[in-house]
Amino acid sequence: MAKSISQLQNEILAFLDTLGESKELFTRVQDLKGLEKAIGEVVGEFIKQVQENLEKAGKIDTGALATDITQSEWDGSSISIGYPAESAAAKYYDFVNKGVKGYDESKSINRDSPYRFQNDRPSFAMQLAIAKWYRRNAGFGRRETQKKNLSALQRKRKKLLKVTNEADRLKSLAYATSINIKRRGLKKTGYFDNAVQKYFGSNFNKLIAKVVGKEIQVNIRQDGNNNK
Repeated sequence: MAKSISQLQNEILAFLDTLGESKELFTRVQDLKGLEKAIGEVVGEFIKQVQENLEKAGKIDTGALATDITQSEWDGSSISIGYPAESAAAKYYDFVNKGVKGYDESKSINRDSPYRFQNDRPSFAMQLAIAKWYRRNAGFGRRETQKKNLSALQRKRKKLLKVTNEADRLKSLAYATSINIKRRGLKKTGYFDNAVQKYFGSNFNKLIAKVVGKEIQVNIRQDGNNNK
């Protein structure tokens, strides 16, 4: 389970405290890694939380949303987190995150999304993607042996066991599902935005302030020790 900002803060500050425990642990001022460690730890837990949110929402299918999220190297002033442009997930992650309004406003399950289906005519590509999803997840459901405490995705796959390999039936089902999605929209999961709020809100700013303050204290102790 992803750690909270409070847990990370305690661990990181404890780490910085060890830097001044003995002369052997003193390092040069420019070599202190407290801020870099803090950024790295928070980013790592953020990515873990994104993956946990996806699992909880039952939105892991091919796995791209969970596995393709990456981070750039910390360059001393900034770091980038998200889906690289070449990833297929970059094209649709925010639809899963914020949801999509249905074409039929009166039946839409999402009223707040910045995205909206413009008509109720599903494209062939959409129908094909849904047909593949049914076939793929029905297969997972057949192989699932767990009986209790099923995740949202496992329960969904169990329901697909009635889907057969008959092409005509699968085609009709994919078309009907496509129509329903375009009319009613896609439910918001907030899997990405909720993780951003948890790890990069006001508590993150407080953590960074404390880490920087602690590093300054350690630097002063080092300078004093080195001057003796």
